[in-house]
Amino acid sequence: MALTGAENANMLAEERRFRIREILSSQRTITASDLCAALGVTAATVRRDLAALEQDGVLVRSHGGAVSRMSSTNFQPSYETLSHSHSIEKRAIARAAEHLVLDGETVFLEGSTTVYELARGLSQRNRLTIVTNSPAIVCQLQRSSRVTVLCTGGDLQKDTFYLSGEWAQRALSEIRLDKAIMGVSSIDLSYGISTANHAEAQIKKMITRAAKTRIALADHSKFGTQSFAHVGPVSDLHVLVTDSGTDPKYIKGLSKAGVEVLVAELPESRTNYHKRTNKNKLS
Repeated sequence: MALTGAENANMLAEERRFRIREILSSQRTITASDLCAALGVTAATVRRDLAALEQDGVLVRSHGGAVSRMSSTNFQPSYETLSHSHSIEKRAIARAAEHLVLDGETVFLEGSTTVYELARGLSQRNRLTIVTNSPAIVCQLQRSSRVTVLCTGGDLQKDTFYLSGEWAQRALSEIRLDKAIMGVSSIDLSYGISTANHAEAQIKKMITRAAKTRIALADHSKFGTQSFAHVGPVSDLHVLVTDSGTDPKYIKGLSKAGVEVLVAELPESRTNYHKRTNKNKLS
């Protein structure tokens, strides 16, 4: 079923192409007709998306579809691409997570695009101390007179705008936090939490050890996937905030593992889109 005009506008070209990358990271081939069904777009749109991704070296077009040129476990899109992907879901998740941060706390905000959305809503808090490895979050909070901001330093990963490495790890080894809030690349109920980058996995592990309360923000697309670098079991988390597009089986599984799950409601049109996408989801 095709999307309405409003829904189609919500799914930007970058988001569609990110979704195609995700599908190809879990399976090596895809047909154009399956993509039309999964994305709710026309064959002409799919052809343009596949041509653009072929030019980027992501795939090779074949008769009636495409073949992946990516590794299935170390797929790492750029920060700019991530910032446009599932943007409606990320904003909803961020708003739902705001009440988890209390005035007077010391909180680590990890360098992910979903956590960045949360940071935007914290600038008017009182006596809040934010520690971060994200240059984007530092810039976002620089004019806030009420929030103290500390940056870990470290090696800048230019594609993901993320500070990691020895300096960042040294800073994290010397602090204790009320809460750590992190983004998540992949969540599998059996394998746990993982990410495409080993350096990022090390940062996530360290903030997990440093914080009294561990919170993860993850939209529906992160579930049921595995990435290259393991972070830890889902039981390491105290709270996970996701959106209403997430399959209920994952929410139930997390609850059984002792994780409190908060679900951010999406606009009705977006929720209906996810229902259709899940129905047509490629295994």
